[in-house]
Amino acid sequence: MPLKSFLAIIYATVLTISALHMPQPLLPLLSKVFNVEMDTISLIMSATFIPLTIIPIVSSFILNYLSPKKLIFFSALVHSFVVLAISITNLVYLAILLRFIEGFLISVILTSNTTYISIKAKPEKIQFYMSYYIAFTTIGGLLGRVIGSSIATYLGWQACFQIMSLSLLVVLPVVYFYLEDISLSKSEKSYFSIKKLKAILLNRTNKKIYLAIFCLFFVFTGITNFLPFRIKSLFTDSSELTIGLIYSGYITGIAVSFIATKIIKFLGSEKKTLLTGLLIYSLFLLMFSIPNLLIIFFVMFGFCSGMFLVHSVASGYLNKLATTQKSLINGAYISTYYSGGVLGSYLPGVVYKNLGWEAFIAFLLIMISIGIYSVSKLSTRA
Repeated sequence: MPLKSFLAIIYATVLTISALHMPQPLLPLLSKVFNVEMDTISLIMSATFIPLTIIPIVSSFILNYLSPKKLIFFSALVHSFVVLAISITNLVYLAILLRFIEGFLISVILTSNTTYISIKAKPEKIQFYMSYYIAFTTIGGLLGRVIGSSIATYLGWQACFQIMSLSLLVVLPVVYFYLEDISLSKSEKSYFSIKKLKAILLNRTNKKIYLAIFCLFFVFTGITNFLPFRIKSLFTDSSELTIGLIYSGYITGIAVSFIATKIIKFLGSEKKTLLTGLLIYSLFLLMFSIPNLLIIFFVMFGFCSGMFLVHSVASGYLNKLATTQKSLINGAYISTYYSGGVLGSYLPGVVYKNLGWEAFIAFLLIMISIGIYSVSKLSTRA
């Protein structure tokens, strides 16, 4: 795979993921701006995740007829204008609607990106490229949250979306000049069939990984969505920048994603690596119950390490196993992942609001335990 093509994919991915996660540390501020409660403003995130549960599978069929390059280019163009529109609205439900539309565009871009990699990369290099791809999605999440919260602190929340809109426009020349206009081969094309989709979702290995990934992102969005409210309740003077810096733990997630293949070799298999990541994840999740800002800051580093180790290994492993229907398998993976995000960005908030932070953490521990059980049932060669 040419380096310039991979870098173009990475640039588009970083900006797209940044736009997706940028509002998270701003939720307490946006709650005040729009004069709504925590569970309502959390829909800013939930609304964007909803299309990500469906459109990746639809996109995998669209890729039969349009190249990944074309889909990325046109989706990024429309995405820029939608983000700009969010910056000028003063109606919370209009902002939620625009974020819902944004989710459609993000899902098309991400599915096209992973499909491009799976087509261009040699089979023995797919795990390597996917690990690096996941690492850069992590960088996008970090930059979106930290830079977005910094801009909000000094220039206001509208400036976050306006600067992001301009940044997304830069994706256009990068994609146009550095991506090849490739298409799926006849054997890789996915034609819609409930039977075919069911076979992928119920494949013995696929379904266990999909369930684990659902639980993984459910817990992650639960923490990242509602931790800003927890911090504000404990330390009322915390600024958006302070909240944004809590997400610095993403740095370890980035590092772990880059060395995921080495960790697999060290531990001996994908299954052992996934279980190790999930156990690390659970341990640091439990530590979020400690009401200390400095501890919360450092706990995020361990939490992100477990999260992104599992994410990068699971994604790469599925692509390594896939011999056909790559776009559909990737679409199903993204759909499952963000299905967890839809529910995780809302349901834990209901628990938090009504039963408190300790019940919130207990609820998330139950969810990740389901993921651990699912991975433990993978075959020993996984």
